Amino acid sequence: MNTILYFQSPSKTSAPDKIAGVRRYAATADWHVQLVNGIPSPNALAQLTRFWGASGAIVECGGGYQDIPTEMFSVLPTVYLDRNPRSLPADASCVSHDSVATGRLAAKELLITGHPHFAFVPYPQPRFWSDDRECGFREALTLNGKSCETFVCGRHSPQSIIWQKTLRKWIVRIPKPCGIFAANDNVAAEVITSAVRSGFSIPNDIAVCGVDNFIPICEHTSPTLTSVQPDFLLAGELAARTLDEIISGRGKRAIRLTFGPANIVRRASSRTGSRYDPEVSAALELIRRNACGRLSAADVTATFKCSRRMAEMKFRRITGHSILDEIQAVRLDKIKDLLAGSNMDMTTIANFCGFKAANALWKFFRQETGKSPLQWRKEAIR
Repeated sequence: MNTILYFQSPSKTSAPDKIAGVRRYAATADWHVQLVNGIPSPNALAQLTRFWGASGAIVECGGGYQDIPTEMFSVLPTVYLDRNPRSLPADASCVSHDSVATGRLAAKELLITGHPHFAFVPYPQPRFWSDDRECGFREALTLNGKSCETFVCGRHSPQSIIWQKTLRKWIVRIPKPCGIFAANDNVAAEVITSAVRSGFSIPNDIAVCGVDNFIPICEHTSPTLTSVQPDFLLAGELAARTLDEIISGRGKRAIRLTFGPANIVRRASSRTGSRYDPEVSAALELIRRNACGRLSAADVTATFKCSRRMAEMKFRRITGHSILDEIQAVRLDKIKDLLAGSNMDMTTIANFCGFKAANALWKFFRQETGKSPLQWRKEAIR
């Protein structure tokens, strides 16, 4: 059994899914994946390699690890994960996020709001992925005849008083209604805080979209944060597959791969009044949060200030489908996430997704997709 060293960066937003992707491939390759926090000194790296008898390494380059000297890893077959490919020597292999595609997807989400103005808030320190996200965002807006204003404020932490004060003044000044794309969820959370404290309505005055779908942030901003979900699971799998090719000798030259956004998770920060009235928006948020907790249509209609029949009619008129359809769609998405991203058995998934028994989930899934859950899982992880 080969041992692979996985060097984790301080950036924890994407780590669990990336590691899960690496381990999913490792299970097929008969690897042991050993996690190492941070980047060791050259001497410590040599000791770690000897201690584990390591066959290769995957180096996660988030946080402040963009400029790790590649010479350090010359003794090991190595794949760099989320490193700027433009900063690597020609013979280095890497798997990087397609941040331009992420910017385009964010633009589509914010264009749908109907807001006439758009803006971008970059990461405060220089990051290639922030620049690329802005590029994709601008390209998509230009294609649709829109322009974009960018927030500028030197090199400060998003938590610094100077940065926050400057951001608040800028938010007050920019034309509205406005759709703001933030470089990541941390920055987006600060945008929401500044906008709310300045007295603006989110999403009607300012709609906000972030990147990473980092649940501790996205589910705890007020209102909750819409975010682009990068396919971190695929990223880990691609990194492991690339490393396997290098170790086996099949990869004769440097391999450069990209992974894109998996989807966009729409929350309250981009559900504008032009699409949903407040009651329907609140109902959608309730369903998104609680659909897998055996939520019923009656539970949802009870939140409306009208009869159940009128609530159903209002919901259908605005969304184009029934409350039950929305509940089932959210459950189906969750089932697919668990099938593709975990090794849970059907009984456990049924419990997670609000079904009384595995056979009820099985019947529902086949009815919705035409496939059994196990067949769908097999195809999804192929």
